Amino acid sequence: MKVSSKNKLLLTVLVIGAAAIATVVLLKPKPEEKPPEAVVPPVADVLYVEPGRQTLLVPSQGTVHARHEIEVVARVGGVIESVADAFVPGGFFAAGEPLLKFEQADYAYKVTRAESQLADARSALAQEQGRAKQAKREWRDLGSEAANALFLRKPHLAAAEAAVAAAGADRDQAKLDLKRTTVTAPFAGRVVETYVDLGQYITPGTRLAKIHSTGIAEVRLPLTDQQLALLDLPLGRSIENGPEVRLQAVVAGREREWRAQLVRTEASIDPNSRFIFAVAQVQNPYEGDAPLMNGLFVEADIAGKTFDDVVELPRQALHEGDHLLVLNEESKLIFKEVELLQSIGDKVWLRGEIATGDRVVVSSLGYSREGMALTANPLNEKPAGLVDSVESSPEASATAVSDTAATNNASQGGH
Repeated sequence: MKVSSKNKLLLTVLVIGAAAIATVVLLKPKPEEKPPEAVVPPVADVLYVEPGRQTLLVPSQGTVHARHEIEVVARVGGVIESVADAFVPGGFFAAGEPLLKFEQADYAYKVTRAESQLADARSALAQEQGRAKQAKREWRDLGSEAANALFLRKPHLAAAEAAVAAAGADRDQAKLDLKRTTVTAPFAGRVVETYVDLGQYITPGTRLAKIHSTGIAEVRLPLTDQQLALLDLPLGRSIENGPEVRLQAVVAGREREWRAQLVRTEASIDPNSRFIFAVAQVQNPYEGDAPLMNGLFVEADIAGKTFDDVVELPRQALHEGDHLLVLNEESKLIFKEVELLQSIGDKVWLRGEIATGDRVVVSSLGYSREGMALTANPLNEKPAGLVDSVESSPEASATAVSDTAATNNASQGGH
């Protein structure tokens, strides 16, 4: 059977096409195999820690008040004859300084009359003593003790002696009332408020002024039970050489500071707040540039117990209240248990399984587990003399990268 020229041409074209396709397929370059990209571990902020001996400060606050604050009351009555320049709200006075005086004429007359009555009583006593001596010379036993005493004028003598004593007491009372017409302060202090003024008539018992002392200022500081655990306070007993206290407040736009000392705790726990109040005293609060005035609100830091191996960290470094996230020498995450000693604001004070140079994670991690690799971002300098094995060991970094890549591949099903 003969093949037509047309069919021959078609067959030739097919053969040439198949050869061309085969040539292209055989000569096509093979794709290069790319190594898997290294996955950089997540970055975490870390702090180098250096445990040490620390005295913890216990914070509190309170309002300043004077050790003594009293109301001055009139002991006698009369018209106010004079007042001291210091007898105004805010006035300062010394101990024993007169604050005001009543008219004294009436009381001086009473002293004179009382002395006259005392002289009369003494004269009567002298006369009675003479009669008693005369009776004793003439005495004969009357056979009865009562009759003998009456004959010897013993009852008359006793009455005369009692009259002298009563007249002397009246004289002393008159002098005391005269002295009380001058109102003095029992301590050095300051006038808080006055209730009377010059020329006013006063009766006994009238309130004259409110004053407070300036020698000692006190601050009541509320403490919780947890704060008490950080203080060496002998509850139920007097405090000797109590903890030092630093008081701070803003006065006239400037931060001021005073030194105080805990001297006692109050007798009971407050039934509403469940606080116990400790009292701090400041000696001579009005000395210096900034007086510690009554009513000033102050912040207080009380010197507490001293602990060894304590570190101070941001609050976010503590997890679940009892452990830290720490990077080991291979930049892998490990958990370390700690004891929370104190928490103030955004700071915590801890002690436990912490070594100098430990890198504590302080940033927030969405997910964490032990053995997880991280890239450290130090926020502070290494403690002096510490060798950073992570930075000096490239093998450790390579291991961390490969481990992270393997972990990520496993979590993605090998893709």
